Amino acid sequence: MKEINKVIICGLGGLGSIFASAIKDSNSGILKILLNEERYKKYKMTPTIFNSKEYNFEYILPDENNFKADLIIIATKNDGLNWAIENINNFVSKDTIIISILNGIRSEKEIINTYKDSKVITSFYIGHSCIRQERNIYQDGIYEIVIGSTNKNEEYALNKLSLFLEKSNIKYRISNSIEEEYWKKFMINVGVNQLCALTGLRLKEIRNNDILKRQLKDLIKEVEIIAEAEGITNHRKIYNEALHFLLEELEDANPSMLQDIKAKRGTEIEIFAGEIIKLGQKHNIPTPLNREIYNKIKQLEQKNN
Repeated sequence: MKEINKVIICGLGGLGSIFASAIKDSNSGILKILLNEERYKKYKMTPTIFNSKEYNFEYILPDENNFKADLIIIATKNDGLNWAIENINNFVSKDTIIISILNGIRSEKEIINTYKDSKVITSFYIGHSCIRQERNIYQDGIYEIVIGSTNKNEEYALNKLSLFLEKSNIKYRISNSIEEEYWKKFMINVGVNQLCALTGLRLKEIRNNDILKRQLKDLIKEVEIIAEAEGITNHRKIYNEALHFLLEELEDANPSMLQDIKAKRGTEIEIFAGEIIKLGQKHNIPTPLNREIYNKIKQLEQKNN
């Protein structure tokens, strides 16, 4: 089996830095970070500090044409996905494996629409949020990357990817029910990210408030109804597991949307409530709670700007 040796990462925020630092530390391949010109100049001047260690990565611009990647990791914010899809073009071959660690349920579909002949492996991050201040990033090591495929034709690529993650000391798990877990992660995000961002509270504070706890349940209940309409057969099981995780298993959470609101950055509301609203319209299903939270978060973003 030909190993993964050439890697491109799009996005050097919290999640991108988890991958980049691990690959750099393990010397498990040639790593390049794909940037636009503005970030290229900025990052050349200001190295990334991840968990108190300074990293000077090798950067690459989109017009480079002599590098074909074995693996491309898209770890941008959601508003950077279209840029990433457009600008990885020079580095993709039919054998390139592409994974997206973006939140939400759309990114893989968008990538496949453009790169039908490449190997797009479903994947997502679950774990503690990264704490980020400019180029100084901290993550406590509690995380895993979940990967999987419903397509038997992708098993070879899935095995190659798992071997590379193992070699790079990146915590991962292969899921045999990736579609279920994918939607469960989405439910969890729709609940905890949005409600924490709106209220300014951490998860443990929401759990101690009966009204907010009820709202958390109702928010992800709307996702369950949409999941059923989208053909997800085990939607009730997924809902119960997501709710149990939020109310019983997860010790606490300071999710990324809450951090974004506090830092006066844009949020990922479009891929959470925004996506639920769109799917609700598609299936003629009302989504009043997600619509309400969408409008309120948008108001907060405008106020912060």
